[in-house]
Amino acid sequence: MQKPRIFLKTYGCAYNRSDSDAMLAILEANGYAVAESESGAGVIVLNTCTVKGVTEQKILDKAKKLHDAGKRLVLAGCLPEANPGIAGRRAPGAVILGTRAISRIVEAVEAAAGGRRVTITARKEEKLELPRAHAGAIARIPVAEGCLGACSYCQTKLARGRLRSYPMRQILCEIARCVENGAKEIQLTAQDTGAYGMELKPKRDLADLLDGITAIPGDFRVRVGMMNPGHAKRILPKLLRAYGSERIYKFVHLPVQSGSDRVLNSMRRNYSAKDFFSVAAAFRKKFPEITLATDVIVGYPSETREDFGKTLRLLGKARPVIVNVSRFAPRPFTPAARMRPLPAAEVKRRSGEASRLCKAVTKRVLLLQVGRKASVLVTEKRDGGASGRTDSYLPAALPASRPGERVEAVVTGATQSCLLCRPAKKASRSS
Repeated sequence: MQKPRIFLKTYGCAYNRSDSDAMLAILEANGYAVAESESGAGVIVLNTCTVKGVTEQKILDKAKKLHDAGKRLVLAGCLPEANPGIAGRRAPGAVILGTRAISRIVEAVEAAAGGRRVTITARKEEKLELPRAHAGAIARIPVAEGCLGACSYCQTKLARGRLRSYPMRQILCEIARCVENGAKEIQLTAQDTGAYGMELKPKRDLADLLDGITAIPGDFRVRVGMMNPGHAKRILPKLLRAYGSERIYKFVHLPVQSGSDRVLNSMRRNYSAKDFFSVAAAFRKKFPEITLATDVIVGYPSETREDFGKTLRLLGKARPVIVNVSRFAPRPFTPAARMRPLPAAEVKRRSGEASRLCKAVTKRVLLLQVGRKASVLVTEKRDGGASGRTDSYLPAALPASRPGERVEAVVTGATQSCLLCRPAKKASRSS
């Protein structure tokens, strides 16, 4: 019997993309071919996200459309794990694959192809023991799953569970394998990389892990994924030292969510606005070229105009280059969903004001790079050119270059979110 072609679409974070890398590798090892589009696939896998209501609605609409068109469907990822009922109502014929059961993707695809509606789950899974595909120069490596938090608005804990860090030895072996196979950018991913190792015996931490990674032979760079400010503060001196390696991108993602301690307490974030700022300031003092990224939720039910003003002031003072501004939307089964929401028009107004401020900061930072030299690691091909990252992880567009190539470039301009570069002219040798 001929095996169906598979189309896999991923929503959400780098961790989800890492899960997709493993599922694709398993499918290909079992003789399945990957289709380039939904129309050419016999089975479609949607690896879903549940962080935002807008994304959830987009996924559900897609699932319903595919179901109504008679497509064979597998729903994987956080959405069916955190809220299994809603996925089943939109696509009642879909196979459900749990977040800790991705090793059983072949079983899920076979069930979908055969028209059997099943739910496949598991309590835990050794993800670093699974095969892993990596596209071009980038390899996404999960270092832990789950978290130690209990944020009032977040559904991801329901899908991913409590923190489970992977052994350092396994992580280092997997990174060494990927580097040997040509990976040039290693993306470390978790729900909170700053919590890495807290439950291991003996205890480890993110700085220990980075020291081990940067000792691996080869030419590569490491992008450290999101870390919550409280955990970053706990290991800050060690972390700053570990970041000193030239192999670590000078990039730090610290989600602040609000500039008001009153709102942070209501969110159950377990750190203060001052904690966020002190960590960000320490990174900037040690590494003036650091790119700071953060996340902000506007319109949280307990947020007053004064609270929102504190968020704007914090953003103006911290000057993050990358800011993910989200309007609060209640997620099912979370404490915040029981709170009385703010008027939608006010939430929209605040979101617009915060976004305008952040875009202005980003544009100003990028324009300051014009005329400077930059070392760019090319990671992807683009139409008519290529894209990559500077040592500070700023996105850069270049003329055609090979993924994995390092280009010494000059910044010639900037868009709202990207540097425009050209290769630097090599100095001519005198005869």
